[in-house]
Amino acid sequence: MPAELDGEALTRFEQRVWRSSRAVRAGEVLVRQGETIDALYALRVGSMKAFFDEPDGTERVLAFRYPGAIIGLAEPYQQCWSRSFAALENTWVCRIPSTVIDDVLQYQLIHLMSACLRREYQSHLTLALTSSTRRVVAFLLETSATFGALGQSAVRLRLPMTYLDIASYLGMRHESLSRTLGQLEKQGLIQKDGKVIELNDLARLRRMKDESTRD
Repeated sequence: MPAELDGEALTRFEQRVWRSSRAVRAGEVLVRQGETIDALYALRVGSMKAFFDEPDGTERVLAFRYPGAIIGLAEPYQQCWSRSFAALENTWVCRIPSTVIDDVLQYQLIHLMSACLRREYQSHLTLALTSSTRRVVAFLLETSATFGALGQSAVRLRLPMTYLDIASYLGMRHESLSRTLGQLEKQGLIQKDGKVIELNDLARLRRMKDESTRD
């Protein structure tokens, strides 16, 4: 889940548009499924989750977004949001109104959109893994790579989301996720302390993920 823009590129990007930065408090919904799309949002600080509501009212988590992400890139040419976005922690975003997206900026966004859609495809491949253990391992490695790219620790993961969110994202029951993490901990691969997960053996975790792609 690498960010769409790094710090310097994001600063240049913001200089191209009319800026309206705002805080989004932890748990607050930025945009709701079904609302009209009239802007994109550059995620500056914090993190968000993308989700939609099932017909039975169940919330299904689709993705997690981190600083540098452009909220709305996965909604190409749509009039309404197909998903909602909520802050996982206190977050800052920059609103980019559709009316100020000129031809040059639109060209840049198309390239970013392509990268975003490729990542969404890779996420779907992760969810297609048959083993719950391999899905969890793939998520941990994906999160490790993202945090490392953001300058955070790639082995001591301070998760902004809840384990219920992770279970929903991976298509698992919360109990199954807890059991799987417990098994990985018993094997010495991770160490879990609340919402902090230490990756003790990245090489073994990567081998587990690679084996899953060959099954």
